[in-house]
Amino acid sequence: MLVPIADWRGLLAPSVKGEEAALSDCETIRRMGLPGLVMAWLSKRQLASPIDAEKERVLRQARVCVGPFSLSRPNDARVWLNAGAIYALFAADAAVSNPAGLVAALEHAKSTEALPAERLAVLLHVSLCAEEEPQRLLGLIEALAARNGSGCHECENPSTVGVVGAALIALVPPASAVDAEARNKAEAVLIAGLASYARQDRLLLMVSGLHGQRGASSVAELHKAGIHLAAPATLGFDQQPNSCAAAPALADAFAPVPYAEGAMLYDVGSCLVAVARTDRPDKLFATLVDELSGPALGLVYSSEVSIIAAVRKGRGIYWSRSRQSLWQKGASSGAWQHLVRIDVDCDSDALRFVVEQHGEPPAFCHRNTLTCWGAPAGLRELQATLESRKLSAPAGSYTKRLFDDSNLLQQKLVEEAQELAEATDVDHVAAEAADLFYFAMVRVVAAGGTLALVEDHLNRRALKIQRRPGHAKQARTDAANKILLDAKAAKEKKSHTAEPVQATEAPKSRTMLPIVAMVAFVIAMQVF
Repeated sequence: MLVPIADWRGLLAPSVKGEEAALSDCETIRRMGLPGLVMAWLSKRQLASPIDAEKERVLRQARVCVGPFSLSRPNDARVWLNAGAIYALFAADAAVSNPAGLVAALEHAKSTEALPAERLAVLLHVSLCAEEEPQRLLGLIEALAARNGSGCHECENPSTVGVVGAALIALVPPASAVDAEARNKAEAVLIAGLASYARQDRLLLMVSGLHGQRGASSVAELHKAGIHLAAPATLGFDQQPNSCAAAPALADAFAPVPYAEGAMLYDVGSCLVAVARTDRPDKLFATLVDELSGPALGLVYSSEVSIIAAVRKGRGIYWSRSRQSLWQKGASSGAWQHLVRIDVDCDSDALRFVVEQHGEPPAFCHRNTLTCWGAPAGLRELQATLESRKLSAPAGSYTKRLFDDSNLLQQKLVEEAQELAEATDVDHVAAEAADLFYFAMVRVVAAGGTLALVEDHLNRRALKIQRRPGHAKQARTDAANKILLDAKAAKEKKSHTAEPVQATEAPKSRTMLPIVAMVAFVIAMQVF
């Protein structure tokens, strides 16, 4: 895959945004990262300063590798990882370029700040002028990689990862003219050596600075070897697909951006197309459309043109086989899709578009249902029902009562949490959890939230490396007990002040009980 490098030490260059010149830097980087990892290159000052709102938003919305950090300042990396960066990229100092020294420096940085190895990457600058350089680098990779490669994401598993989870190998351009054939041969030897580590998932490997003006085909070649190409990128031009990157604006990073001025810009959408495979005569790609909160919405097809358009626009855009043209979901119906990410499956022969479905109602299917398989089940269906009740509820709706009475909803949340805590057997626990989920989702929808927003917070917390101890809070316990006691007192007061039942009705009710019991007994005997 392509790993776009965004030089974000100043404003992004206009060439990076391509035809989408009006986009904010934040949205540009988000779209560049739709197919996978994106690398944000920042200055020393930015990495050491509090994370501003724009960059925090990027970390929430995209899969970002941030750097380059200094091994002497590991706390800076800790802050960014805690905020949601997928990887923190450390620059390997020249003084620790030997395997033992680099490993020792990385281990010290990890232990000092409790950094997870699977979320660390290291930047290695390599010159291929010397014949022994590829072998020296492979020795360094061996020291950094997971010990046993199984092809089962060893580099991402905390129990099996090596010293780091990823490495960016920046090929340094030679100081003088070098024979192109010799350079290409040295690069081929290096790639062949790296491929064995990448294919077994011992280390996520990225390479930048390859010789010559390469295009999307080089991304596809590296992808077959399990290696990613890190390079300057663009969302795309209609007329200038080979525009070049501007010179880096500043020079205050811990390491230079790993590409030269005038380097070719890689089109993000075109590179995604290059790595995908299809055996269909029409060259279309099977595409599963999933909503962010879980359910599969439908199966569609994508073309080269539609994939490039989807990445550029950040929307759900596909290929209509019946009309033989682009199909921008919602262009006529209003049920448009915000594109969250694009995933390529393990064999690269199917795509998955993860989207946020919009519309009134949010419907993907032409039958005006959310999915092409009807209404979703579980929590997603519950959310849809609650949203409907909030807008228009039938007479006597208990859910509408909860929306209108915040005190009642508060009491029920506390009651159900207590009942869940006291439940014992499995089915009882599940039943009480279902009750609590219902009231919790009422609270979420009442506040204008969604299940996807809840899941986003869960995902962000999974990325945190610094967590609170999680001790019980006595003040919260006391407050919950007060809510329960107040609710009990209110019920008792209501029962005492209620009008007494008429005397003529009581005997009638009592005389009916034996009859009802007898009928129930007869029915039970007939059934059993």
